[in-house]
Amino acid sequence: MATTTDSSNWNFYNYHVQQELKGGQFVSAESTLVAAGPPSLQDAGNDSQTGQVYPIGLLETVGLQQSRQLQRIFEIGSSRSYFIPGRTVGSLSIGRTFYYGPSLLRVMYAYYPSAKLNNASKYNLLAPTTAEFHSVKRIAGYKDFLIDLSSDLFAQPTGMAIYFKDANSESVGAFYLEQVYVQSHQMTVSSGSVLVMEGASMQYDIITPINISESADTGKPEGNT
Repeated sequence: MATTTDSSNWNFYNYHVQQELKGGQFVSAESTLVAAGPPSLQDAGNDSQTGQVYPIGLLETVGLQQSRQLQRIFEIGSSRSYFIPGRTVGSLSIGRTFYYGPSLLRVMYAYYPSAKLNNASKYNLLAPTTAEFHSVKRIAGYKDFLIDLSSDLFAQPTGMAIYFKDANSESVGAFYLEQVYVQSHQMTVSSGSVLVMEGASMQYDIITPINISESADTGKPEGNT
């Protein structure tokens, strides 16, 4: 089979551009896992085998955006320009179906024990971690429904993990968002819909890649690179 290496052997009538691609190697929404955890990957135990991340179900949408500051400088006497790269800023948005159980804001702070939430939840979603906890003074909600974004709970950071596999259950990659803060929260109720939707937008400090073991069928991450 011919392999496309440059335009000289490019045969678009008979071959794909990338000959190595096989069926089942595509990543889809059903083979993507989103989980909430402590503020840093180190607090989560550096991998998912410790059980320190909480898988978030009923997610409808997840969007990740990164942008780097660029300063463009022109000079007199030339039409060309220079670029000076600056800091990188990332954000995340998620949408979820509202149901009887832990609300979106509660699962995002799954690592927080109920005792520190001023009796705001019926149970702990995750086992205790090495993270330090702030005793919440302004109650964000009761039982498993957290709603008040002005609560001092949301002045504390959280963390998010995302894992990707293909249709053959082969691990493609994973990363951990550290020091995540909720910037906005939305609830949508429509007379034409039978579901109520929750949404949240967040900003994070850094994105940390997780080293996935290619030899392990389970695809569990081995640790931080």
